[in-house]
Amino acid sequence: TSKNPLPSSHPLTSTPAENSSNPRRPTPTLPGACACDASAPASATGGAVMVGFFRSGNLASRVFDRQFLSPRPGATVNTVRQFYENLVPSYTIYDIDCPDYSFRKFTDDGKYLVAFSRNHQDLIVYRPIWLTFSCHEECDAHDLPANAERFESFFKQLYSISLASSNEYICEDFFLYMEGHQYGLFATSTARSNESSVTEGAIHGVPSIEKITFYLVRLEDGAILDEKAFCNDFINLAHSIGAYLYEDLVCIVSLRYQTIHVLQIRDSGSLVEVRRIGAFCREDDELFLYSHGQAAQGSSFLPGIKQRLLSFIFHKTWNEEPDQALRVQHLKKKFYFHFQDYVDLIIWKVQFLDRHHLFIKFGSVNGRVTRSTDQNLAFFAVYNMETTEIVSLYQNSSEELYSLFEHYYDHFHANPQNSLHEKFISSNPNSVHALDQLRTIKSKASSPSQFVKKMMASLPYTCQSQSPSPYFDLSIFRYDEKLFSAIDRHRHCTEHPIKFISVRQPNVVKFKIKPGSDSGASDSRGKRISSLFHPFFPLALSIQQTNMQPTVVNVHFRR
Repeated sequence: TSKNPLPSSHPLTSTPAENSSNPRRPTPTLPGACACDASAPASATGGAVMVGFFRSGNLASRVFDRQFLSPRPGATVNTVRQFYENLVPSYTIYDIDCPDYSFRKFTDDGKYLVAFSRNHQDLIVYRPIWLTFSCHEECDAHDLPANAERFESFFKQLYSISLASSNEYICEDFFLYMEGHQYGLFATSTARSNESSVTEGAIHGVPSIEKITFYLVRLEDGAILDEKAFCNDFINLAHSIGAYLYEDLVCIVSLRYQTIHVLQIRDSGSLVEVRRIGAFCREDDELFLYSHGQAAQGSSFLPGIKQRLLSFIFHKTWNEEPDQALRVQHLKKKFYFHFQDYVDLIIWKVQFLDRHHLFIKFGSVNGRVTRSTDQNLAFFAVYNMETTEIVSLYQNSSEELYSLFEHYYDHFHANPQNSLHEKFISSNPNSVHALDQLRTIKSKASSPSQFVKKMMASLPYTCQSQSPSPYFDLSIFRYDEKLFSAIDRHRHCTEHPIKFISVRQPNVVKFKIKPGSDSGASDSRGKRISSLFHPFFPLALSIQQTNMQPTVVNVHFRR
């Protein structure tokens, strides 16, 4: 864990004085922006803009034009992504003949498609391939051959391995991918029990799972390299909420015992626990208590992370009142009156900001393990693992935190700089279209404070929850995010096709995704859809799920 952290100018880890010293917001790089230099003459800039506006709809013509117009340094990838205006899925195979698996997602490098068996016991990994066929006449006039209606024409199965035992099940919502070594992190668990016995250190009201196991799998050949088990614990595995991967570090949140386990994935493929934050913050805290004869009374102490939180709130409240005579009254009103509320706060979710800082959400224990915790009291803390200090603290209604969220959105996702695709996901700082969309929602909100709480409910962010596909790039395409989204979530099914409209030509529909059947006569009630877009190929899967019925999988590709 010796790699350098983010610069000191990181908006969340720097002090307010450092943030205020540079009030000007840095000029963002807009994905898909015209590759013209701001310092160039007006005529040259205008010419580049005109060339960008009158881009040809013919792909061969655009490739030919690329030989004469080279983008400025650093803008090559953004310029190349504009070619996806012409490289769109143009053909759909409805209800393709495929195995009855639960398809999870593509890896971020596009090499693998991860799926799970319906009995939640096996992991199946596919390699995307491309459909090829030949014909004597014009191919566009021919229907696809019969073998093209099969799933194996687009994906080659690499292997199928058994991860879960007889009483365990694979969590089909949990999957994290380490791009550098092409490792996948999966999880299995036994059944959840709401009537858990009361044990020392466990939070009352949090359910228990007899065994949760994390597996590190090499995706190339399916070799299980290492595993890490948690017994009689509870970790929120839904949509990978309970774990966060940053470079080679993984933090896993034990809700039941209020402990943050920081693991490191070594180059050899082993999972090594390098830090444990909860009852103790430093490695020698427990040894210090034993050496001073206080270990027997350890149950009377507040956890170390909770002490850090109370200490920060106390000092912050103390410094708010400069008058010595009024300071005690201010402490009574702002700190001691709410002391028990602060003590009762528990850790709900954690993410990395960099290799040394964690972003922790503290919430009310009354929220239980449900999604209704967003309406309860919540605080967001930036915690330095090296100094064991809380750097800053915000309430979920903080305007200051929302301002950081709006202007420095990318810092909350903490995408590694060596990721080839995740850095191009549309966000508020790097896309004027995403920023306008956010501000439109804000202007329509009935209450500013409720809007802030709604936006802050998504923090800390879930790791690898957004698709890096260029078809979700808001500078290239417009689409209805209520029906389709880059965020990995199921949506309600609609029988109307979802249109992807060109941003450059607002009246031109570039392609459509119809997730339902080809006939269009089926009832959409009770159906859910999910979309799996390849990171860079014009290839997508729309998966329609209905209770007690087989899954319908449609393949959308460029013919």
